[in-house]
Amino acid sequence: METNNKKRRVSPSQFSTWYSCKYKFFLDRVKGLRQFEDNVNTCFGNSIHSVIQLYIKTLYTQSSQDALNHNLYEIFKLNFDNELKDKKISITSEIHDEFCEDGKNIIIAFTNLTTRMKYFPSNKYEFINVEDEIILPIKNNIEFIGYIDLILKDKFTGRYKIIDIKTSSQGWKSSQQNDISKISQILLYKAFFSKKYNVDIDLIDVEFFILKRKLWENYKFPQSRIQSFIPKNNQKEIAKYLNLFSEFVDECFTSEGNFIENSKNYLKNPGDKYKNCKYCPHKGVNCFPTKEDIKKEII
Repeated sequence: METNNKKRRVSPSQFSTWYSCKYKFFLDRVKGLRQFEDNVNTCFGNSIHSVIQLYIKTLYTQSSQDALNHNLYEIFKLNFDNELKDKKISITSEIHDEFCEDGKNIIIAFTNLTTRMKYFPSNKYEFINVEDEIILPIKNNIEFIGYIDLILKDKFTGRYKIIDIKTSSQGWKSSQQNDISKISQILLYKAFFSKKYNVDIDLIDVEFFILKRKLWENYKFPQSRIQSFIPKNNQKEIAKYLNLFSEFVDECFTSEGNFIENSKNYLKNPGDKYKNCKYCPHKGVNCFPTKEDIKKEII
């Protein structure tokens, strides 16, 4: 039996895995078979995150000119190369150059004056934080942990804005915008931010800021590399996600913070047409879903 003297910390990403497929969570976390899935896309996303956060922080704590004075592309490229090296990811020079070009295009689009004035007017917001750490008790020996990409506060209304920065190949389609495993993170952040800072939950806005690597070719209409998406986030919706999160905690952890190890708690969820299995590292190794699995209602 696993013993745990430290606080068990659970994150939105763990919840997301459990929600998508409980059996994958069981293999990843309970059995300790998690495989780190870093790849060129995660390295790219981390590197873009860091320069966007640097730009916005400088914009609000110093000036727009100071923000522009950063050589964001060179910082991005250095971060990208370091990420690839640290995570031992090997790519061809052609792919490397393609990702660097994508990064440059995103930075140019993001720092464009029209874009900045639309999304980040310097006279409207007060900078609060980037990578804001949220650690709060859930129950007994279990804590919530998360890091919010960006927090701003409207100088005129006093409303807070929580922004989650995402990179995407060509933006989010409706299926991604309705994917609970994707949107749960920012809604949980809203709930726990409200609790940590004692801010009325109705004074907190949330927004996904999606940066596109590619634009559609031969598209008839103007395109932007910036996509803003605001999920439904009223109190009823927040309560729904908190209930789901509580269900996750109750099903997976004892009151002491140890894993509940009974595999019967963790049903397989291959998803429609086995979509959850497509890129799962356990497929054909630790997990062999059947046609019967796909018929089960997991959640």
